[in-house]
Amino acid sequence: MSGRSADVRSTDAPARSAPSISLEDGPAEVSLTAAELQAAAAISADSLRDLVRYGLIIGRAMGDDTYFDADALVIARKAASFLDHGIEARHLRMYKVAAEREAGFLEHVAMPLLKQRNPEARRQAVHLVEELSDHGHDLRAALLRANLRKHLDRA
Repeated sequence: MSGRSADVRSTDAPARSAPSISLEDGPAEVSLTAAELQAAAAISADSLRDLVRYGLIIGRAMGDDTYFDADALVIARKAASFLDHGIEARHLRMYKVAAEREAGFLEHVAMPLLKQRNPEARRQAVHLVEELSDHGHDLRAALLRANLRKHLDRA
């Protein structure tokens, strides 16, 4: 075998026993105020406002306060890495748009199971969406690597 084949195999993700995205575990396990979210994600109030303004993070208003869930915390922490490199929140909208499109596609794929309206079909739909989401993540990472390699090799 050529060295190239071995290289391709070595970059393939190992088989997983369970999907990395779980839809069964809801985001309700964390409830943070804006100040707590800022501290936990190490972002400024302005950065948080921008993430909310561009729809990357959605809070839940309760009285005079807004609370954020576990997904908001993960998004804020990941966004902080971009912000630290001088990339503005508005530029991160492309990730939101891509995620919305992917979610719509996966919803369409799972719809026949969801229309059955029974607990087992719902479990199958959740498993299918989790599995395909995981494969989509791996595919997206491989495509990104291939595209970046193409551009970086020219430099």
